Amino acid sequence: MITHSDIGSQMLLTATSVFGKNPFRVEILSVDNYDHPNDVKELGQKYVKFLDQGNGVLVLTDIIGTTPSNIAESIDYKNIRIVAGLNLSMLLNVFNYSNDSLNQLADKAVDGGITGIMKL
Repeated sequence: MITHSDIGSQMLLTATSVFGKNPFRVEILSVDNYDHPNDVKELGQKYVKFLDQGNGVLVLTDIIGTTPSNIAESIDYKNIRIVAGLNLSMLLNVFNYSNDSLNQLADKAVDGGITGIMKL
């Protein structure tokens, strides 16, 4: 997860509490206004290589078009999927389908994010 400030860690903590466990290995990159994007990109590149156990890596970012999503898009890795617009519904949907393929997980993330939004 690559997010602004502490959003990623708080989102992961909440999702783990609601779901009861975290079925994935996760690394969180927090991007603050004083960070240099190239430094964060280098760390992201290392995390992706570390996390990939042969099935690829799903990277979730908070807002499309901002520094975290731009950093994610700049990571040069063969088997990576990136989904921007992180919300709790998205993360819980991914947790629910932890045995799916990388492409399926990316689709489940998008689906969870979209269906988790409603005007009441």
